[in-house]
Amino acid sequence: MGYMGDVKSKIFIDDNASSATFVAAAARPTTTFTLAKTSFGTNTGRKITATTAGSESGKTVTIVGTDVNGDAATEVISLPGSASTTAGTTIFFQTITSATVSAQPAANVSLGMTADVAGGVFAGRTRVRQANVASGGAIGSVEVRNTGTAGTSLLTLRTQATAGDINTVNIPQDGVLFANGAYITFSEANCNAVTVYFDG
Repeated sequence: MGYMGDVKSKIFIDDNASSATFVAAAARPTTTFTLAKTSFGTNTGRKITATTAGSESGKTVTIVGTDVNGDAATEVISLPGSASTTAGTTIFFQTITSATVSAQPAANVSLGMTADVAGGVFAGRTRVRQANVASGGAIGSVEVRNTGTAGTSLLTLRTQATAGDINTVNIPQDGVLFANGAYITFSEANCNAVTVYFDG
């Protein structure tokens, strides 16, 4: 039998549906937005969106906070030239410290998030031994990725069609090796809680 290591667990909970106003209500700030929320769930990060009521071409919103590792993170959102919602930041923000506009918008702008959820299991080399997945009410997948939230998925866990159903996956032998860290990604529409058991 292989070395089992010191197994730890980490839970990720996020049942907040995608929203155009979760982070900041529609407004025309001269500098910084008044933040309605600065975090999302338990150990989870989300992609931030901006929704405009008119053309804001050439203006930006700078999001400052932390990523799913708890490290400082900054990303600039370019506002669109018509009333629409941006695709979302590339960074999954676990917390938000500030959101600052480059110039006052001509019409209202709100800040929200997509349905995409991510979390950092462990930032270094680890092995995943077991996972429990709670369904959000739709069939979908939870990906456990190597290196980062955009890394290669080495383990896929399925959710069930009934909300609250728990799917438990026990991995035999030495588990699945994540040489550069383990990270989870899923859609809030499919899943609202994941517990991962790993060497740490």
